[in-house]
Amino acid sequence: MIMRRATSLCFQNAAARILFHKRILLPCLSSKFFSSFQYQQKSTHTLHNKYFKMTSFYIATQLTANKKSYSHFTKSAEKSKIKDFIKSFNGKTLSIKWEDEFQYEFHSVWLRHNCHCESCRHPNGQRLLDPSSVQTSTYLANLNLEGDNLNIIWTNSFGQHHGVVPLNFLRSHTYDKTSLLARRQAAKNGYPCSKIPNISFLEVNSSTLGLLKLLQQINEDGLSIIEGVPLEDLKVVEIANLIGPVEATIYGTTFDVEVTKEPINVAYSNLEIDLHQDLVYYESPPGLQLLHCLKFDSSVQGGESIFLDVFHIADQFRLTHPDLFKVLVEVPATFQKVHYNRDYPVHIVNQKPHIKLNHYGEIVAVYWAPPFEGPLSVAEEDVERYYTAYEMFAKTVKSSLNLLRHRLQPGQLVVFNNQRMLHGRTGFQTNGGLRHLKGCYINIDVFKSRTQVYNNLYGDKRLAKRVGNQCWF
Repeated sequence: MIMRRATSLCFQNAAARILFHKRILLPCLSSKFFSSFQYQQKSTHTLHNKYFKMTSFYIATQLTANKKSYSHFTKSAEKSKIKDFIKSFNGKTLSIKWEDEFQYEFHSVWLRHNCHCESCRHPNGQRLLDPSSVQTSTYLANLNLEGDNLNIIWTNSFGQHHGVVPLNFLRSHTYDKTSLLARRQAAKNGYPCSKIPNISFLEVNSSTLGLLKLLQQINEDGLSIIEGVPLEDLKVVEIANLIGPVEATIYGTTFDVEVTKEPINVAYSNLEIDLHQDLVYYESPPGLQLLHCLKFDSSVQGGESIFLDVFHIADQFRLTHPDLFKVLVEVPATFQKVHYNRDYPVHIVNQKPHIKLNHYGEIVAVYWAPPFEGPLSVAEEDVERYYTAYEMFAKTVKSSLNLLRHRLQPGQLVVFNNQRMLHGRTGFQTNGGLRHLKGCYINIDVFKSRTQVYNNLYGDKRLAKRVGNQCWF
């Protein structure tokens, strides 16, 4: 049975959340409020305290005042027609008004860098433009609307350039404050799921819409279980290839999670495994992890899989312990895998903070893997404050009410985002039985790309959610 320990502590009722948005937060939040939380950096490791108290939840409320702001990410952007456009007196900016009354401003230099003419952009989308040939003092000399394109003549000290920018490109890449906020909110992860979504192998394997559904489940909920997968040793690779090529690691292209005599990883024993992410000592840890249950005998006691959304944990931690949250952003941890007594000796050490933010203060990556941490190597004055924050974050993880538990059954294959979902398992006794999972990884950027492609080609063109790959969008 797929279950969660309990529901979230706050905002259990959707209607209550909406009421809270409209009646309490919105009247209190103005553009000045949000601008006060802009990134202020005094030194490499010292940031404005208020900045860390800002939550992505507050950002979300601002958007309820203007639902139309999401139009940049829908089909309407492709069909937008210009009603009017006005070049500024000095030729430095262009104001465009669409037929649906939206109006946006574009800088001349921005338009020049996004010229779509043959000399500036290859048909495959790659830019051919030489950045050194474009000056900030590039001016709009002439504008002409032709069909779905805006023809532009720019001028600077190098001379003139005749180019073109498609209207749908402009509408899809507006960068006023409301548009940027809308894009970030559209990409923001939602509340943790109350149960693990599932889908049949037949639907995924034989239907474009089935694969789209799987990609969206993983992207929006962090994980999914595929039911009825044939019990074949490399079926996990076949399913992975529907999403993208398998990513090889120090454990090979595939790996077997089963009890071995001399395990090179605790996963290959019967011990309990605390919640963690895999291979965080990599510069870019693997994205998706796929685990196909080939055997799980009824005699095996324990061995349940557990999952937890670490982005939600980090958001909660910022609210409850803002000062400690700040420490985990500033002070780097040491992640490592140093193991010579194996066929492929490994010595990887990577120092980075547990939490990474973008310039808006939003969480874009979290790294949590106590089993794979090495000695802390920071300034003396940071040692105690780091461990204080580290201990409290660990307690927040352990006490979370959003834990998902599931005993995998033969024929089930769980896919989860390793950069968003912590995973672990309970210890187990085999009692003469076997527990065997076959696993592999997929690169996180490959997964996000596949999701966006399928959303655009076969879905509703929604923006893919954040996946934990440090992207600032």
